[in-house]
Amino acid sequence: MALDALFLSHLAVELNSKLALARIDKIHQPERDEIVANLRGTSGSCRLLLSAGANYPRVHLTDKTRENPQTPPMFCMLLRKYFAGGRIVSITQPRLERIIDITVEVNDEMGIASKKTITVELMGRYSNIVLRDAEDRILDSLKRVDFDTSDRHQVLPGLFYELPPAQDKRDARDMSRADILNMLVNDDSEVTIDKWVVSNFLGFSPLTAREVSFRACGNTDVYLCQADLATRERIANAVNEIACGKCTPTILFDENKPVDFSFCDITQYDGHYKKETVSDLSVLLDMFYSKRDGDERIRSKSQTLLKTVKNAYARVERKLWTQKKEIQEALGREKYREWGDIITANIYRLSKGDDKLIAQNFFTDNCEEIEIKLDVRLSPQQNAAKYYKTYHRMKNAELYLNEQIKIGEDELAYLDSVMQMLLQAEGERDIAEIRDELAEAGYLRAQFSKRKVRPLAPREFLSSDGFRIYAGRNNKQNDLLTMKSAMKGDLWFHTQKIPGSHVIVECSGRELPDRTYTEAAMIAAYYSRAKSSSMVPVDYTQVRNVKKPPGSKPGMVTYDKYYTAYVTPDEELINKLRKG
Repeated sequence: MALDALFLSHLAVELNSKLALARIDKIHQPERDEIVANLRGTSGSCRLLLSAGANYPRVHLTDKTRENPQTPPMFCMLLRKYFAGGRIVSITQPRLERIIDITVEVNDEMGIASKKTITVELMGRYSNIVLRDAEDRILDSLKRVDFDTSDRHQVLPGLFYELPPAQDKRDARDMSRADILNMLVNDDSEVTIDKWVVSNFLGFSPLTAREVSFRACGNTDVYLCQADLATRERIANAVNEIACGKCTPTILFDENKPVDFSFCDITQYDGHYKKETVSDLSVLLDMFYSKRDGDERIRSKSQTLLKTVKNAYARVERKLWTQKKEIQEALGREKYREWGDIITANIYRLSKGDDKLIAQNFFTDNCEEIEIKLDVRLSPQQNAAKYYKTYHRMKNAELYLNEQIKIGEDELAYLDSVMQMLLQAEGERDIAEIRDELAEAGYLRAQFSKRKVRPLAPREFLSSDGFRIYAGRNNKQNDLLTMKSAMKGDLWFHTQKIPGSHVIVECSGRELPDRTYTEAAMIAAYYSRAKSSSMVPVDYTQVRNVKKPPGSKPGMVTYDKYYTAYVTPDEELINKLRKG
């Protein structure tokens, strides 16, 4: 991604203009590597996000609310101690470093005003958040870096903070077009133009370096040694324009999915991606990262549970395969009863010690001869009884196996629905509730907590016609929503033979407009395994027609007197209808 030093230079200016003199009201740490500060400024309240995550490090204002842990982590407590109630003096960037410094004026324990700094290092997996005092001595950091970890940049309490080692590159903002052209004229390196830009100038990312090449040559694969003087002049102009030009926050979309962004206009994709210019860099970063980062964090947190459910699913599948194999064998049990009858009919011809019986098989049309093996240790009567016993055992086994196969198939359907609920979880509390559900079902060891957490409410929507719509977050909530909360005259929606959420439309028997039917069916399809499919079948009926079989797994119901709608989920519409 193009969160390069040039991008950060524009971001620091933007944040400083918006947040200078803002007061830090509250500080939270929703994730291990993420800080959210609630600020109060002259223009109102806002939230500042500081992330030192390895994949998506960033600093920006955000409108998104985040789920906070029950107990604040130690680093969060430290931030509150030093910075809560402080006033932001300035937000700056050290000279084209991938670092943002937030200087805060605070009162110490004696009530004396002093300045402390929150330094956010945005360097991929080396990203960090460092707390510094007025003398640049490190108070603490999110990630401590000792001498064993790095011999060039240590971050430990008590040490003086030092910037990472400087790179042997130049700042294009301090150079004229003539200076840049002079560098180009005296260099015939056999490298592409974009790689030459990255290796010679501070702050350029691969994206902006390719933009230089495209603006100068109309291509991103041109080698510097092949460029004539006119081309080199255009390269110098492009470097200067990007380094010193105005900020134009630009985000690129592949259909509706954000794929890249920059602080300047991006022309190199020539219509391959949809391009959108936004109001400021914070809006750009919040738009780009909020869903992508949130989805990745939820996937990471749900991996352990997902693995447990998949293992249980595989175990049940193996058991079902064995049972179905046994039932196929049981279907051939009639031959054992027939052999017992043939032995009994020919018992006068047999004596103990015979190892076989050759006789006519009167169960066939031609009465063909058949050879039946006998146990020499048993009498003829005992051999017949043995075959009768095998027949009855297999007959009883079929009845038992049919019951067990039905139980196994129900369990597979339940585990399939749990996997779907984990995939559509929106936060840590969603995952915690699914964990509790699995513990109650015996798939996990129960976890006991002294602090009771109020269960999450179902997802709530308001249809375009003003009807309230609810969608369950997990199987237990599906049961509560359908069997307890909903009125008998409300409408119930669920994808046909596809795991997903129960969806309830509050209508108490009133007739719904066609648009609300469609929107409710879309919500049911969106919160199901068929989220990305088109023409998804969704069954709907009144709640009175939905039954919970005794002893069935959470979320498992039967229903009749239903209709089926076919819809294609529209994510933009569903987000628009959602409340909260």
